[in-house]
Amino acid sequence: MFKNILLGVDTTLKNEKALKEVSKLAGKDTVVTIMNTISEQDAQASIKSGVHLDKLVEKRSEGLESTRNALEEYGIKYDEIIVRGNPKEQLVKEANSGKYEIIVLSNRRAEEKKKFVLGSVSHKVAKRASIPVLIVK
Repeated sequence: MFKNILLGVDTTLKNEKALKEVSKLAGKDTVVTIMNTISEQDAQASIKSGVHLDKLVEKRSEGLESTRNALEEYGIKYDEIIVRGNPKEQLVKEANSGKYEIIVLSNRRAEEKKKFVLGSVSHKVAKRASIPVLIVK
């Protein structure tokens, strides 16, 4: 059982399988930190369309509601972090902060062209994180 789990969440994906795996890794005193990253591209598009960054953060938090609800159903305590930046870099930075014992990510099927150029977030995090990484398909 892990006491501190980092859960990287993309609000556009269903994360049920990852949450089920988190429930298996969690113990009585486990705290899961839900992390979502607002990419620079999303932040700039939001600002250009007249939506303040605070509203974008609020909207992302609303998108994490199903994740919070699932953790509550499993009886798992949680925190939430929403940051701005490159998702790969931000997840690795947080994972390597020394606060967590494992990071759990959902594997998303990126378009082949994008994956070839950019690489998948889960792949980059797995290569650079200093803690175990569980990628859930």
